Amino acid sequence: MKNGEANLELQTRFTHIVNHLLGLGKMFEDDELNIKILNYLTRTWDPKITMIYESDDLASMSMEALFRKLLAYEHELIQQSHAEET
Repeated sequence: MKNGEANLELQTRFTHIVNHLLGLGKMFEDDELNIKILNYLTRTWDPKITMIYESDDLASMSMEALFRKLLAYEHELIQQSHAEET
């Protein structure tokens, strides 16, 4: 994840890469993709990453479900940032 990059941009880029690799015959397990996604996140995401590792089964979670969780957390961070500014 690039500094200042939104979750949706990461999702689009990551999905594009995975789809190309799938087209070349590379197969992935859900947990493998989810771990790669979590490893790409910046340190700002560390609290959420820890919560996901501790509470969720990465093997049974779809990549889309993981991105939904990350998007919800991103909205929380934005709201907290706006609240601190006022």
